[in-house]
Parts: sequence; structure tokens; C-alpha cells
Amino acid sequence: MSVHALPLSMSFPPKGKMDAIAGIRMLEKNGFDAIDFTLNTFHELYGDSWREEVTRVRAALDASGIVSVAAHLPFGGPKKTDPALLHRQVVDGIEMAGILGVKRAVLHPLGDREAENTAESRRYWFEKNREYYRTYLPLAEQAGIKLVTENMRDPLHLLGKHRYASHAEELIELADALGLEVCWDFGHAHGAGLDQYTELCKLGHRLTMLHVNDNSAVNDDHVPPYFGTADWASAIRGLREIGYRGHFNFELKFRNLPLDTIPSALGLVRAIGENMTAQIVSD
Repeated sequence: MSVHALPLSMSFPPKGKMDAIAGIRMLEKNGFDAIDFTLNTFHELYGDSWREEVTRVRAALDASGIVSVAAHLPFGGPKKTDPALLHRQVVDGIEMAGILGVKRAVLHPLGDREAENTAESRRYWFEKNREYYRTYLPLAEQAGIKLVTENMRDPLHLLGKHRYASHAEELIELADALGLEVCWDFGHAHGAGLDQYTELCKLGHRLTMLHVNDNSAVNDDHVPPYFGTADWASAIRGLREIGYRGHFNFELKFRNLPLDTIPSALGLVRAIGENMTAQIVSD
């Protein structure tokens, strides 16, 4: 049982540093309550034998004090544009999440950061996403998993462009149309120039997951809160006002840290989380 104001979670382990079982043990040793798996790493680590290895990870979870609260399904990017490959990885990811006992899995919405900021463009991407999520909803239901959509970066908003699903209104549109829940990425919102408090209040009860990270508002740095320039007072106020009581999940980039420094980094992040969550649940 968590001793924290909200259960503290981490997207872990850092890529290339350790396997999932070692990551579970490190989080437990350093005072975390839960783990959020990035599921594409299981393909990279285990190849075609991933079912056997994920089953071993589940056994390690069951023997630990860590729970697998959520996961991140594979997503596309500049180096992974093959739709057939991505589809196969998402399907496998849903099965992985079911084996791990995950109850919520984030699936990135589709979009284009260079799209024009028009009503026609937003309608186009809404329809594309409605079709996209409907492909996976039956598989997720069969696996006992709730699909979660996430706010995305909008790095070209100052140039008049608009990346669909970077704002709360569009997440609400998707969530309400498809029965999805919402994950809020604070770093993405900061890079989009949004007011955290205002957007969180719009989401309200739809918000069930967090990706807690900070940045410079230029790059998606994924550093701990207060290491960038995001307005965390606004974020805490918003989470407190909507009565958020889910896990407090950090999504940070530890992969460049020397391995023997990661426990110290986890200790610092845990202390930041304890401070922030105490404020969120305060009267």
C-alpha cells in the first residue's frame, strides 16, 4: 500500500540501462509504488520471445511491492513510419499489457505538427483518430484494458500551425466520442504554450493518467519538475481543483545517466513527487 499522498510511479526502466525485472527491483528499493512500462522496449529487448519474457516480468511484479499501474503503447515517429509494423506492435503491446495486468494504456493520437490551424484540418484529424482508435478498442476491451489518449506537442504553434490533440478541447472531443480516458503530459503542454491550470480544469474527470516532466518549452527534454520552465504552481492548482487522485507518474529521460547514479536520481525525483502530491491533496 502506498505511503504517499498519491501513489508515485515512474516510466521505467531507462532504455539500454537494465531489463524490466531489474527496473522493478530498483523502483521498489528507492521508494516508488508503481511502474509504467514503455511497451515497445519489449520488442527491442526480447524479439519474438517477448511473450515468455513478459510473463517472467509479471511474475516478478507479483513477487514485489510494485504494481503495474499503466503502460505506453508503441507509437510512430520520424524513424518508424511503416504503418504495418506500427499496427503489429500496437496489437502486441495490448497483449503485453494484458499479461502484465495493466489497466490503462496510452495510445498516441494521430496528427501532423505542420497542419494548418483550421476547422477543416481539425475535423480531418478527428475523423482519422476516430477510425484509428476504433481499430484497437475491441482488442483492449478483450484484454481488460482502458485505452487512454494523450495531449501531444505543438512545437510550431507560434508559426500558425496546429498539431491535433495538443489541446484539452480536442482530447475531450476524442474521449467523449470513443469512451477513452485522458493522460496529460505536462511537458507537451508547456511546449504548446498552454496554461496548465486552465487545460486541466477543462479535462476534469476524464483525466486518469499523468506524464510528469518538464522542459525548456523548446525541446521535449523530459527532465524532472522545476528543472525546466513549466509553471508547476499552475499545474498543482489544477490537479487539486479537479480532485485528481490517480497515480503521479513521472516520464523522464534517465538513459544518459551513468547506471550507478540512477538510484540518487530516483531519490531526488521521489522527494519532488512527495512534495507535489502533498500539495495536490491538501485541503
